[in-house]
Amino acid sequence: MIQFDTKAMAKFNQIPDDIKSKILSNVYCSQCAEMVTIVEFNATVDAGDLILTGKCNKCSNKVVRLIEGYTVSAIEGIY
Repeated sequence: MIQFDTKAMAKFNQIPDDIKSKILSNVYCSQCAEMVTIVEFNATVDAGDLILTGKCNKCSNKVVRLIEGYTVSAIEGIY
């Protein structure tokens, strides 16, 4: 199940869909030792940073993706 707090939903919705897809499928899993897709995640905002906490789609290990106080143009520059 995916859950967002209000601030996290607002920040996440600012990200273009193609970039969201890239972010969600580029999360490091320490158990698999590779990049995986985050599933069943919760999203929160802390100090302006978007934090996604969920499970690895391959092994169900806990994974976290931090998107530091971003702007859409900064994220597009990464991907």
